[in-house]
Amino acid sequence: MSIITYSMKKDWNKKLSKNFCAYEFACNDRSDEFKVATELVETLQQIRDHFGKPVLISSAYRTPAYNISIGGSSRSQHCLGTAADIHINGVDPIRIALYVASLPYFQKHGGIGYYNRAQVTGGFVHVDVRETPSRWISKSGTAYQVVSKIMPTIRQGSKDCAGGVSYAVTVLQRHLGLKVDGIFGADTKAKLVEWQKAHGLTAAAEWQHGVRFDLIVDI
Repeated sequence: MSIITYSMKKDWNKKLSKNFCAYEFACNDRSDEFKVATELVETLQQIRDHFGKPVLISSAYRTPAYNISIGGSSRSQHCLGTAADIHINGVDPIRIALYVASLPYFQKHGGIGYYNRAQVTGGFVHVDVRETPSRWISKSGTAYQVVSKIMPTIRQGSKDCAGGVSYAVTVLQRHLGLKVDGIFGADTKAKLVEWQKAHGLTAAAEWQHGVRFDLIVDI
């Protein structure tokens, strides 16, 4: 992995890729020096190219002191220059998270955190290029849940947990244009089967194993 140290004074407007400049990765405490992994820039550029819209970085490199001041993890990838918290105006963060998960490197590596704040359409996505794979979801504060994949398999009868981190049924219902109640009932199933048929998916085959969100959510 290639991690480069930059200076706000000397490099702030330096182009790191087609659409990203060095200053976008600087620490929010305005420290002069900051670190950026080349692989992280490449990943963000892939996201930018895929969605065709600016990728907005709310937090990239963090100095250890700044990371502590905001309650960041003591093992934060941000302090290594390998992570960024991002969002794209007009794009549901879950679409971003699922796209990142589909990239070749992230099949066996990298961290992806889906932070759903207040509403499913709000929040941001944490992306890092660590060697080992890590996935988690969070709905509020610092509470989070480690998961094997960003969107789980769900079936009729599945329910979102009020006040918890479960959200998959809500995402599905929003995608299908249904009233959101967080309960995968008969109406949700009927609408899903209708959607699958309309998009050339074999509904019966999918129902043998539940619902695959990589097929349902258009990334």
